[in-house]
Amino acid sequence: MRTEKIIQTIKKVLELSRNNPSEEEAKAAALKAQELLAKYHIDIAEVEDIDTAKAEEIVEVSVDVPSKKWKYKLAQIVADNFRCKHFYYGKKVVVFYGHKTDAEVAAETFRYLFDMGNRGAGREVDKVFAQTGTSAGVYNSYVVGFCDGVSDALGKQCTALMLVVPQDVNEAYTEMTKNFKSMNCGAITTRANDSCRNAYATGKEKGKEAVSSKQLEG
Repeated sequence: MRTEKIIQTIKKVLELSRNNPSEEEAKAAALKAQELLAKYHIDIAEVEDIDTAKAEEIVEVSVDVPSKKWKYKLAQIVADNFRCKHFYYGKKVVVFYGHKTDAEVAAETFRYLFDMGNRGAGREVDKVFAQTGTSAGVYNSYVVGFCDGVSDALGKQCTALMLVVPQDVNEAYTEMTKNFKSMNCGAITTRANDSCRNAYATGKEKGKEAVSSKQLEG
């Protein structure tokens, strides 16, 4: 149930996330605000009357990860959920673009989730190969499932936050990227066999668990 008390609590948490000398406390507060927004189905527009004169600077936060196609899908999910835009430098570096706290939390979350998904897919490949002598398509099936699990678990936050990427971030991003070349990320190929179907299902469950273990779910 929406109450003025809940909205005031979220405002205080947001203020703490944006005006805090401790980066760790700021990130924790940002995650807590998103949790409350999702839990009580409150649109962030209802609480975003904080003094805009104190708005954070807009920054780029880069994350260098292996050249795996599935990271592009994961980056989109994370950016949507943390009020950021994103783009790429080459094939390895993912860049989150937004207010300082938002971009830093997005980058930290992306790195955590990518590492979890990549390691989990590697273990699934080893397991299936030991059982069947082949693991073709297993890695891709697992990571597609992992992304879908993450997306499902963060769905409420995405619904609440993707509509309110700050206007100054949108405008700066549009200006900055007007001469960028489009990037073809390519499709992730999966196979329709029992091993791959099982890998997808396992990956999806692990994606949901990864979100819960990081306390990002409302």
